[in-house]
Amino acid sequence: MKSIDLSYCGRVAIEECARVKPGERVLVVTDTLRDQSITRALLGAAKSIGAEAMSVLFSARPGEPPEAVLAAAACADVVFLHTTFSLSHSSLRVKAQEAGARVISMPGVSEDGFLRTLSVDIRKLADLSNRVAERIAAAKEVRMTTSSGTDITMTLGHPVTVGDGLCWEPGELDFFPPGLILHVSQEGSVQGRAVVDGSITRIGRLANPVSMLFQDGRLVSIEGGPEAHRLQELLAGFQDESVYMFAAWGMGTNPGAALLGEEPSFEGERIYGWGHVSTGSNASFPGGTVKAPIHLDGIIANPTIYLDGEVILSQGQFRI
Repeated sequence: MKSIDLSYCGRVAIEECARVKPGERVLVVTDTLRDQSITRALLGAAKSIGAEAMSVLFSARPGEPPEAVLAAAACADVVFLHTTFSLSHSSLRVKAQEAGARVISMPGVSEDGFLRTLSVDIRKLADLSNRVAERIAAAKEVRMTTSSGTDITMTLGHPVTVGDGLCWEPGELDFFPPGLILHVSQEGSVQGRAVVDGSITRIGRLANPVSMLFQDGRLVSIEGGPEAHRLQELLAGFQDESVYMFAAWGMGTNPGAALLGEEPSFEGERIYGWGHVSTGSNASFPGGTVKAPIHLDGIIANPTIYLDGEVILSQGQFRI
């Protein structure tokens, strides 16, 4: 049964998300720590519609892959980056896009995550994601609250990043799992408290909420139990003030996403109706200027989100 499900999700990725056409060159870049069943599903789906499909496997390592992998990516029409260490900010990704490839980055995606997050209705997910993004783009201010104490506001104005999973145009970049809306607020505008109760990058799933207080776009206080203390130590260890700068905020639209995986915050950003706040690096996003040694995400369960005073998300349920 699982092989049938993998085959179906592979077809969704190839036919719906990447819109691969007969004769196109499809490349799956993967490494020795990833589950190769996903690679086989992608290659099988691509070949079934008449595309030229191949994979490149290299020993897992941070940073850039071998030069031969870069050369292969530069010749492809569609590239899937199914790696352990993210290649979303790599020169491989940049060069592949510059050569006109459609690139889908899917770092750390497990077989289970692939099945859960690609078996949803992708078109409905994309429609909701883009409608929410349009509302954000037209608003001036956002406020996020929760019953556990989150109450944070910020000024909008930059372009919105939408990871809807549909990667159809030459040189386009998207991500798996799909279902992420992300926005960089105006620098220095963030005020208030975010009570993170889902997970935090490099900390993992939380047994106790972590309270993060922001003033003028900077993280000034971290409170809570043992996990809050670990977060304090993590950020202090960088010895770089940029890690305390507010980076971005967003919400998820994928009903199949969950707090699972090697880094649960990565998939947690996509959970339907959940929100997140980030600190650290944001220079790779529209409007971002901060270059920091980490981009840290804090996942918030079932928030209520207001755009210019109007509720668009009420305790995890979209009103749009």
